[in-house]
Amino acid sequence: MLPLKDHNPTHITPYVTYALIAANVLVFLIMLALPDEMEGRAKFALGAIPAVIFQIKEIVAHDAILPAGADFLSVLTSQFLHAGWWHLIGNMLYLWVFGNNIEDAMGNWRFLVFYLLCGSGAALVNAGIEPDSIIPTIGASGAVSGVLGAYLLLYPRARVMVFAFYMLLPLPAFLVLGLWIFMQVANLGGGGESNIAWWAHIGGFGLGMVLVLLFKYRHVKILGKGDLSQTARPGAAAAAAAAVELKVVEPEPEADQPAPWGPEIKGPWVPKTPPRPEPPPKRRSTIPRAGDRDKD
Repeated sequence: MLPLKDHNPTHITPYVTYALIAANVLVFLIMLALPDEMEGRAKFALGAIPAVIFQIKEIVAHDAILPAGADFLSVLTSQFLHAGWWHLIGNMLYLWVFGNNIEDAMGNWRFLVFYLLCGSGAALVNAGIEPDSIIPTIGASGAVSGVLGAYLLLYPRARVMVFAFYMLLPLPAFLVLGLWIFMQVANLGGGGESNIAWWAHIGGFGLGMVLVLLFKYRHVKILGKGDLSQTARPGAAAAAAAAVELKVVEPEPEADQPAPWGPEIKGPWVPKTPPRPEPPPKRRSTIPRAGDRDKD
């Protein structure tokens, strides 16, 4: 099931969502341009390694990129690294579809902090499961999972267009995202070795559902269907209604009275008043006047 778009308009332009996508793509392209050995060293030094995060082990000096004592920053840098094209495309597609509405619900800068906190928290949750591990975790999956958790809480009834079963289907968000988190939990209990950090997905998702309540605007309602009224500020609707009530309609002037803006202008586009019919000429009497009559 692949989400392609949602039917959920926004009030703002999601600049932070666009910038995050651009940053992830740019870093990925830079990594591709590096020689294989340098790329591997960069991902190792900037990835979230549990043993390094909890200061159980240290990265040797000639392999380190972050300053000494600042290895904990790898929970941030790891969010912009990806293992391959499909890893990048999958994360950015989910961020593109669902990120703009979360940014709309809390504003640009709040959304940036929210996104980075979800990614960092997801990395810490994953690291806490195996704190002795020296395997680096990379990818924006934890941060994007936080966005998905926030979306499920705010817009569970919004319509999401997904590609599934070789067709396009409009499905409610609670079904799409509910199935997504179910698959993460199912894969977690599937056993066997996997190179996917399922705990980062689950931890980021849960953290997003909690943090969205702290970061969203107070007027934004939860459990909505995804429309502009759900995120509209309370004064916006009242102001629009007041503007309609205060609108004054000028009465049209009567036909016999001149308009207030000046005398009426006659033109070929104005039908002329038909002229009054002239009175018939008076009939002259044919009887001779008394002075003109012949006397007998």
